[in-house]
Amino acid sequence: MRHVICASLLLCPLTACMMQPAAPKRAIVAVEPGEPWRETASAEDALRIDGLPATWTRVLARLPARSRKEATAEGPLLTADAALDHPELPPGSYSCRVLRLGDGAGPLRLRAFKPNFCYVGAAGDRTLTLSKQTGSDLPAGRLHPYGDKRYVFLGANQRKAGDTSLAYATDRTRDVGGVIERVAPFRWRLVVPSRDERTLDVYELTPVPVERQPG
Repeated sequence: MRHVICASLLLCPLTACMMQPAAPKRAIVAVEPGEPWRETASAEDALRIDGLPATWTRVLARLPARSRKEATAEGPLLTADAALDHPELPPGSYSCRVLRLGDGAGPLRLRAFKPNFCYVGAAGDRTLTLSKQTGSDLPAGRLHPYGDKRYVFLGANQRKAGDTSLAYATDRTRDVGGVIERVAPFRWRLVVPSRDERTLDVYELTPVPVERQPG
């Protein structure tokens, strides 16, 4: 009898342990190094940015012969894989020339617009900003590091020139997401895919000499 009681006492703690609920499992979220922009970008913009290499290939393949020749003459500006190291843009005034490729560029699928002015600024926390100062479309927003060769631009089309108050995600219909790369000495590009990913707007960015900068 004594042996039975002792055995029961030994089994009680074990049974109690077995009846305790299991500790909840904690999900481990892996954060890609050098990609904090994903915390700000919408899911749709992130997908378009991730799909940019495929969009480049598709848009360039559909150019007619005449437009393909013109695109080739632009050199690395309209070459899909042309990103160079050191993509940082020095703060200051830039000439912005927009080239549109794809379905939204008319029958030739390539259209060039006259140059306008853009400005690159540096905020107090060393964050770079980019705003288009003249022309019809007026994107303005922040640049987020993306690996070693790129920045992600997340901004919004402003309602009027000189106004940069409209922030990204304030009005989703005005959001602009794209990628900035350095493609040659003193030559950068901002590539913005359309929402249907059938058109690319390529902003050529080249520094403007002091004497030519807008007031």
